[in-house]
Amino acid sequence: MISAIAGSTVKVGILHSLAGPWAIGEIALKDAEMMAIAEINQSGGVLGKQIEPIVADGASEPVIFEQQTRKLIEQDQVVTIFGCWTSTVRKFIVPTLERLNALLWYPVQYEGLECSKSIFYTAVCPNQQIEPAVQWLLQNKGKRFYLVGSDIVFSRTASKIIRARLKQQGGTVLGEDYVPVGGMDFRQIIANIKRTKPDVVFSTVNTDSNLGFYPQYREAGIDAEDIPILAVSVTEEEIQQLGVESAVGHYAAHSYFQSLKNLRNQTFVKNFKATYGADRVTSDSVESAYVQVYLWKQAVEQAQSFEVDHVRLAAYGQAMQTPGGMVRVEQNHHLWKPCRIGKVRPNGQFDLVQVDDELIKPQPWLGMDDVKFDASTLVTDMLAEAAQAILYNCQLEQKSRELIEANDRLQKLTQRAELFKRSLSSQIRNSLELDTILTTAVTEIRNLLQIDRCKFLWYLPNTDPARFELSHEACDQDLLPNLAHYPVRDSEVLREVILRSSILQVDDVATTTRLDATGRSQLANLGFKSLLTVVVQTRSGRLGVIVCEHVKQARPWRDHEVELLRDVADQLAIAIDQAELYSQTRTAALQAQIQAQQLQQALYDLQATQAQLVQTEKMSSLGQLVAGIAHEINNPVSFIYGNIDHASDYTQDLLNLVKLYRQHYPNPVPEIQTEVETIDFDFLVTDLPKILTSMRVGSERIRQIVLSLRSFSRLDEAEMKPVDIHEGIDNTLLILQNRLRTDAKSAGIKIIKRYDDLPLIDCYAGQMNQVFMNLLVNAIDALEMVGECAEVYQRSTTAEYSSPAIEIQTQMHDPDWVSIRIADNGPGIPEIFQQRLFDPFFTTKPIGKGTGLGLAISHRIVIEKHQGRLYYSSNPGRGTEFFIEIPVRQLKDKEDMSLTAELSDRR
Repeated sequence: MISAIAGSTVKVGILHSLAGPWAIGEIALKDAEMMAIAEINQSGGVLGKQIEPIVADGASEPVIFEQQTRKLIEQDQVVTIFGCWTSTVRKFIVPTLERLNALLWYPVQYEGLECSKSIFYTAVCPNQQIEPAVQWLLQNKGKRFYLVGSDIVFSRTASKIIRARLKQQGGTVLGEDYVPVGGMDFRQIIANIKRTKPDVVFSTVNTDSNLGFYPQYREAGIDAEDIPILAVSVTEEEIQQLGVESAVGHYAAHSYFQSLKNLRNQTFVKNFKATYGADRVTSDSVESAYVQVYLWKQAVEQAQSFEVDHVRLAAYGQAMQTPGGMVRVEQNHHLWKPCRIGKVRPNGQFDLVQVDDELIKPQPWLGMDDVKFDASTLVTDMLAEAAQAILYNCQLEQKSRELIEANDRLQKLTQRAELFKRSLSSQIRNSLELDTILTTAVTEIRNLLQIDRCKFLWYLPNTDPARFELSHEACDQDLLPNLAHYPVRDSEVLREVILRSSILQVDDVATTTRLDATGRSQLANLGFKSLLTVVVQTRSGRLGVIVCEHVKQARPWRDHEVELLRDVADQLAIAIDQAELYSQTRTAALQAQIQAQQLQQALYDLQATQAQLVQTEKMSSLGQLVAGIAHEINNPVSFIYGNIDHASDYTQDLLNLVKLYRQHYPNPVPEIQTEVETIDFDFLVTDLPKILTSMRVGSERIRQIVLSLRSFSRLDEAEMKPVDIHEGIDNTLLILQNRLRTDAKSAGIKIIKRYDDLPLIDCYAGQMNQVFMNLLVNAIDALEMVGECAEVYQRSTTAEYSSPAIEIQTQMHDPDWVSIRIADNGPGIPEIFQQRLFDPFFTTKPIGKGTGLGLAISHRIVIEKHQGRLYYSSNPGRGTEFFIEIPVRQLKDKEDMSLTAELSDRR
């Protein structure tokens, strides 16, 4: 103790689970205790000394908690310990605390029936939490209860108390279930709850099991208003981690809630968030952990000593105002505290539905410690034994479950061994792939026999020297594959023994008589403990060996395992023969298939070449024709377009002159007057400028069409060059304008353009215009097929597509690629045609309307000429979308073009 308080500091222990299933609740307690210590140190410490916390991790294991307790007391020599979580751990370390006369401050609610001189219980006991909660539920929710808890002392004892109180007040328990510590599967329990339909579920589920309980409860469709859960181990901390949506509307019973409205609590919450983060929350156990450090400080200062016995006596009667209200230490080492009940709000906090600040006296012995009669001490001792018996019962049930599970595993292993002889035989016979056969064999043998490694080796007698070669291996996850090193290869003695014996069984390398001293030494040096080998002899004369190895410990091989391996070797030999025969047959078939593929590719290339020649000739002729027509039209149109402005000026001059005549000679001779009326001169003056304007518009329109025809033919742009893609699309649309307009047979086709801001794109302009033309014509043909079927368009999901429409969208796919999307809301492409859509001479159009070359040529132009992609998406009845993706800059170098093609494939 002297070293614990030597100098200017005093050591205290902080003992919580920082890992494992209990860490979800305990880390926050550690944080609260550390914050209280920091505040005390900042205000001057205790008896002039700064507190030095020694943090220890119990890792959610009682044995580790006990070890850490001894270390804190004996090695670190702390003056007191703050910590622990479950009753199992607390009871496990009580003997150590009492033997070493140490003091533990325990901040978690528990089942009562205990009062150790070495522990101060700073949370609530059953009469301060469970009993008031049961009473509130009976008054407000109903009498039909379902009990769910973790398989720990607290939950088991709490359930007995609840049953007793319900029996006294006419309540009923419809079911009682427990899950192992850390268990997450509540499906069967929740199914029982849905079946029995209780008024309320009383939950003592602890640790991170709540992360499974509440979400599964919600997923099962149980509403909190119909069957609410009231929990005594779920706080703001757990709700934050399990997700507030799963907890809204459920209840909890505690002495403290973060939502309490008092200045001391608001300061506590503010400091906690400032210290550990705005997203952190406080809770009942967090507040108890925080308060107990201050209670210890008060007791030390009153005792003017850190000695355990002095501090214990000084602690009795200590009182203080806390964030949860007034508390007072009773001589039974428990605290007077109130009980409050809260309902979870959508923000993860609680609305207090029962607010009672009246302090409840702690009665850990169910009130027997307050009853004065001759046998009261005896009853108290019996209750303590009952709590211990509950603990032993929990441990016994756990061991019983483990024993049942072990027996089940043994039975399943025996059944599996029987099935293995049939199933493995069937598997390796059904597969004609040698690799699959050997992989299946070594994997299934290792899994069934539960060995460290299983290998299959081939014997190579024609090598110099003759040797074994490792083919396949299955090994435990903790072991690395041993493909490069194995004893059969390195030991000549072992090779000879294996070849002489059809089976080599070595139960223990250190003591076996089947090997000489050299063989035993070699195996031992390589780390092997047990070995079992079986030779596999095929009809073709090949020799193989199944090798079972164990390196962790000696493993006696059972007779049925040896017999099983012998049977597997026989079946494996037959399967290997079949696989080799199949391999020979498959090789011959593969050669025939390769020849067929070569012929098919030659046919495809011939068709593609033919299609390219036909299309090239067609487009060449068409381009020359279009260019010639555009040239011939352009001359007269240019004459008209060039003189229309002069004609307009001359006409206007003449009209101005006539106007002057009429001003100065308002009364013309009768002959002129008669002619003016005959030709309706006033109308002529008004209409003649309009006629000239219409002539100008018409000639401009003809001129634009001529320019579009010349641009579309692109006879002057056969080389690749930067091109405005939008101009090519617009020119193509202009040529197709007559098929887009409304007429007597159709309602017209709406064009929707969604153009991105694109740079100039390197491409063959004429060829790309050809692609646009083919895709747009196909879209128009598809829409015309359903021209009179208005119901086709009523299936559209947006008003924009309530009539026949083609959408053209361009965008930058990434900095180096541009994407063009052409979509229609026509009938779509039937699935049976989609696989052949780009095949030369394949068409879905009626005879005489399609050649089957448009999409095939477009595909080659995009893929081969521009190193891009052309693909589509079509849903029958929903329309079709074609996507063109080409690089912004075409790379001329062959290696760079190969790289571009590779990147295109990845897209």
